[in-house]
Amino acid sequence: MLLFATTGIGNGSTFRMIPVIFLTDRKRAAAGQAAAAQEQAVKDANKEAAAVIGFSSAVAAYGAFFVPKSYGTSIALTGGPQPALYGFIVFYVLCVLATWWYYSRKNAPTPC
Repeated sequence: MLLFATTGIGNGSTFRMIPVIFLTDRKRAAAGQAAAAQEQAVKDANKEAAAVIGFSSAVAAYGAFFVPKSYGTSIALTGGPQPALYGFIVFYVLCVLATWWYYSRKNAPTPC
């Protein structure tokens, strides 16, 4: 249960981070330019973030198929769901590490 509770937290965090990441990148690119360029940067960031959120939502919806299918395959091959759960844990740990590396660590390319 803890695994899937943390999955929900990670999902929510991802959707909150996407607009911040695009806004940070676009503002950085428009730094030192006129006010019109700053305004355009915000518009571009919002548009790009919306597209990425839409794509991310489609990928997340695939999870409704993938997770039960993983359980079924694991049970069919090994007699239990444990390998699927271990696979999810490895995937989630890799996601946390990638997020930390690119967005949370000191001197990250795009800090959030």
